[in-house]
Amino acid sequence: MKTFITTAHEESYSDGSRTLGILLNYSESNDFKESFVYIYHNGNYVFFNTMIDMMNYLLFGNRDNKIIRAYMKEDDFDALYDAEYINGKFGDYLTWQ
Repeated sequence: MKTFITTAHEESYSDGSRTLGILLNYSESNDFKESFVYIYHNGNYVFFNTMIDMMNYLLFGNRDNKIIRAYMKEDDFDALYDAEYINGKFGDYLTWQ
């Protein structure tokens, strides 16, 4: 299945230290859609399934090691983002921790 990714929304901290966003992954026929919230900081993306998980991560860290997230280096993300399309789902490229 060919899918595409785009940022549905993105905001940066006023000091430029972090960017928060929503990534949308969809198929050409729109019969498949998934989205992830993310934080970009220092050349790395941290993806979350829910906004609540992202907010808890930002506010409290991961001291209980219960917040499920996936990391991706900027170069790896850029290769997927700049590609004409993705073979499969974006979520298949994420390893959740």
